[in-house]
Amino acid sequence: MDVVRNADATARLRAVSESQSTAQLTAALDDSSPEVARAAIRRLSEHDGAIVADELRARLLSCDLSLVRDIAGGLRRLGDRRAGEIAIAGLTEEPYTRRLAAARALGVLGGPEAIAPLRATLEDQIAGVRIAALDALGRIGAGPDAETAEACARLLADPLAQVRIAAVRTVAVTAAEPGSLLAAAAGDEDRLVRLELARHTAALPKRAAAALLADPELRVREAAALAAGTREAPILGALLTGDDSIDVRHAAAKALGGLGDQHLADLLVPALEDRDAIVRMATVRALEQLLTDAGAARRLCRELAHGRPERRRATLYALANLDASAAAAGEITRLADDPDPDVRLALIHTADTLIVDAEPVISGLAADADATVRNAAEMWLLRHSSSVG
Repeated sequence: MDVVRNADATARLRAVSESQSTAQLTAALDDSSPEVARAAIRRLSEHDGAIVADELRARLLSCDLSLVRDIAGGLRRLGDRRAGEIAIAGLTEEPYTRRLAAARALGVLGGPEAIAPLRATLEDQIAGVRIAALDALGRIGAGPDAETAEACARLLADPLAQVRIAAVRTVAVTAAEPGSLLAAAAGDEDRLVRLELARHTAALPKRAAAALLADPELRVREAAALAAGTREAPILGALLTGDDSIDVRHAAAKALGGLGDQHLADLLVPALEDRDAIVRMATVRALEQLLTDAGAARRLCRELAHGRPERRRATLYALANLDASAAAAGEITRLADDPDPDVRLALIHTADTLIVDAEPVISGLAADADATVRNAAEMWLLRHSSSVG
């Protein structure tokens, strides 16, 4: 064992991974390296016997705090029945690190019997203990519990933002209808609290959801968009075409596509003209998701007759991303006579994908009145004649 103790951490970790000795693995529980100790916990929990459980249980509330959940998990795998009782008792012990360890352990070991003691721990003077108790209540997974949800909701007014963040998470999983309890947090001064809340946008009252979707912090708006429901679809459409952030516009497109309502396609179409390629591609993918490939192609073909040339041009590129030549052949080739040169230029750029027999169309554009269009058509013809040769 001295050889293992004197080796560097990598060698000690390897020795623990290969060891078959219960005594050696037990000694490694107190290793200065958490990774070595964690490996020893994992190996010991594969054994069967009261001695192993005794050794793990003895360290449950006094080990490195980063190892508490590992030890608790090991005891759970061993089927130890006393560990939960020790953790519950530890919720009132000094120093506070034992209470913190106890709350963390109950996130792994706790059952219905731990809920009431953990609720009491929500009033602990140490913020870290309050956070751990909130986390444990959320992890126990006993289903909706109005008393627990209300107790956790009181910590939405905690002076420490990290406690309020944990409270949002726990209320969301312990309340049958968390929206009314969480709504006030939409006005929280800390952006990270609002960011956590934004992940539950669809469950919030309408006014709170709208506030998050209009939040001055782009990451909050992005998270709110991704978590929004059908009720927020009009706001998502406005974000998709009007938000300054690429990430928010991308999130709005993705969210609309995931709502599953074909009628929302009209909210997506204007974003075909977005200045960012990532948003444009997300818009096309969202249309596919709502309408299927063929349905998206048919919907886009209607835009080829749009009054704005920018829309007609953007639609050609969107159709190219769908590889929609069969569905749109007639509408596409007619754009060779489009009055806008940029549309005719886009037709040349997408011809390989959208037009089965493109050469006659491009040959006609080689005599176009616009010099840029003529040049692009001539280059297309030269490139294809070279490839044929």
